[in-house]
Amino acid sequence: MTVLGKSAHRSRKRFGGILQRYVLLDIAWTETAGRIPVLEDAAIAESFWNILGDWESVRHADYLLELASVLFPQPGPKPKAFSLLLSGMRALSGGRLPRALARTAEAAFLSIAGFGPDLSSCKGCGRTDNAPFRFLFSEGRLYCKNCPSTGGVPLSLGAVKTWRILQSPSAPAKERIRISENILDELQIVIPVIPKYLEWCIGKQMRSLAGEVSAGKP
Repeated sequence: MTVLGKSAHRSRKRFGGILQRYVLLDIAWTETAGRIPVLEDAAIAESFWNILGDWESVRHADYLLELASVLFPQPGPKPKAFSLLLSGMRALSGGRLPRALARTAEAAFLSIAGFGPDLSSCKGCGRTDNAPFRFLFSEGRLYCKNCPSTGGVPLSLGAVKTWRILQSPSAPAKERIRISENILDELQIVIPVIPKYLEWCIGKQMRSLAGEVSAGKP
């Protein structure tokens, strides 16, 4: 939601300069019909200032905030998305590798928002392990090496299995997974498939990590 904080940045007595990024706040506001709600009080519930000690963590924290804003623009509570955002901030503040966290967050946010691809099996023959696969952004589906397809990007079985877990609703499974450097490179650098698919779904390039994913639809 959007609230109006009158003289928020100048009022040390009311807010004490706590209206910053990378903090979780408990807030109180008043509502008047036809007007923007007015912020009345705010207190820090949890801070993530450790993020500021590393530039890559700062960039990826902003990326998480942008992901949540772009994928869930509608007003109203979004408990699953908020929980994911909060856990991501805590992980970055705790020293989690930023780019590995980004892939986890992208896949999970896409799944919650209803954009998660069907990675269960090859669309053509139904096999689940006939690698290498090709992933078609326009269909959000896989095709195995024996089934004809036009376009798409190649994915190893390891990358497919990792993506399946990342968009799984099972939190323990995602907590246990450790993405290898090879898989991470495949999903982000060699062929930035998850970021590319995300931008294909939303129809624009994300700004927080601008330059890491080339423009244009695959």
